[in-house]
Amino acid sequence: MDFPRVAVIIPFKGSSPYLQSCLDSILGLDYPNFEAIAVDDGLGQEAKKKLTGYKDKVKVLNSFNKGPSFARNLAAGSTDAEFLAFTDSDCLVDKNWLRELLRGFEEYPGAVACGGVQKLSSEASEFEEKVFRFMKKAGFIIDYMRRAKDEYIIEVDHNASCNVMYRKEPFLKEKGFAKDFWPGEDVELDYRLKKNKMSIIFNPRAIVYHYKPKDSASFVKMMHRYGKAQGVLVRRYGPFRKVQVVGLLGLAFLFLGSFKAVFMLLFLVLATCVSLIYLRDFSLFKLLVLTGLAWELGFITGIISNKTN
Repeated sequence: MDFPRVAVIIPFKGSSPYLQSCLDSILGLDYPNFEAIAVDDGLGQEAKKKLTGYKDKVKVLNSFNKGPSFARNLAAGSTDAEFLAFTDSDCLVDKNWLRELLRGFEEYPGAVACGGVQKLSSEASEFEEKVFRFMKKAGFIIDYMRRAKDEYIIEVDHNASCNVMYRKEPFLKEKGFAKDFWPGEDVELDYRLKKNKMSIIFNPRAIVYHYKPKDSASFVKMMHRYGKAQGVLVRRYGPFRKVQVVGLLGLAFLFLGSFKAVFMLLFLVLATCVSLIYLRDFSLFKLLVLTGLAWELGFITGIISNKTN
């Protein structure tokens, strides 16, 4: 049986509290032909010491704090693997993760990328569960946490970089992730691939367990960053995602002078309806309002500045 060579690439930054759990899950993968590449993208001293303990099992590179896009591209250029699998430092991978991603390529041999589903860690806090539920319900708009209705492999427009595999040749031909882009670098790359008529697929059996923000302040900050990235994408390429159209509608209302108060009222009414009817949890109302406004503010900032960092 043929087992293509795969490079599993993870950039680490700051304190990286899940560094050991992440790497242990990768080293426990049920796949015979892969190498793990950890990129030090500005680790703190304690995290550096932990990473050193893996030097005999994991290839360690240093991107000198140039950002996750640069770090991932650096690792992609350092391997002879045929496939590049990416996950994040706050993720744990299922033991069959690589096998399932590769199964996508077997069923769709013309595909250049295959992604998978995100699930919540069994150690998640109550707030993380709330964030996970919120983001999963919003998946039909944001296209970040796709809701797998069945076990079929399907063609999609985008997969999140915390759970995705690319064929190395087209990845390098497209020059990988845009180095000036984060977050949203995965959306930007997939947009270019789709524009060039390349196929992207999704296998719900390819699973990573993703930790989420621990409190409202962290989640709001994250959503502001996401909104800003989407604003930059719209400025560069025009709208091509549902969530970007939502951002543009919000932008239009906000700049219609006397309609600002109407916009806020409509937003609050919509948030209430979504919380009660769609999310079926009014406790998510505050989260929905705060993150919605933070995302929209970020979107406007991205439109104006054209910079994600």
